[in-house]
Amino acid sequence: MGKVNVMVYVVVVGFLGLVATALAFAAEATKIKASDINLTKFGNCEYPRTPANILGYAAALLTLIVQITICGIARCPCYQRNDSNAQSFQLGAINCYILSCVGSIIGISLLLSAANLSTRQEFLPSTGLCYTVRPGIFAAGGVMALLACILGLCSSYYFSVIRHSATRTVPYQDDIAMANSQFDAASTYSKPKQQQYV
Repeated sequence: MGKVNVMVYVVVVGFLGLVATALAFAAEATKIKASDINLTKFGNCEYPRTPANILGYAAALLTLIVQITICGIARCPCYQRNDSNAQSFQLGAINCYILSCVGSIIGISLLLSAANLSTRQEFLPSTGLCYTVRPGIFAAGGVMALLACILGLCSSYYFSVIRHSATRTVPYQDDIAMANSQFDAASTYSKPKQQQYV
């Protein structure tokens, strides 16, 4: 992947991650609060309209798109090298990749749960209040989505470093092998000449 492609990938993934986080925090700000609900004398709860559930679903969808893009660029985290530097980069790449996947799963779960629960409208006799989504769930999902995006970008960087180091070292090894074969061939041809002169 060239430098231009890397820059485009970083800009696109970073932009989608920021948009997902912004949508999650917007859903947190626009979700229904207990003070927004009117409780009638018959025990019915009148909920106002809010775009929190739509924003939550959109944030979860963007987080999923970001993670699919990261998985497609990073590919399989099973690239093996014998170099100590490559193994250190490989370990960092795998750790960031796993943490990114875990963070995105947690973030998507939080966003979907909060978006689904925000459509729940009922009176809770146990508390004597109308049901509302607990504060901080949308925000927590947005934070996890942002962390997953950052860790995914770090894993992609580590994998690209490993691939570039592989492309640089392989031709060098082939040149050494070819040089050795030429020296061997030269030595085999030089021995019969020495025997003829003797």
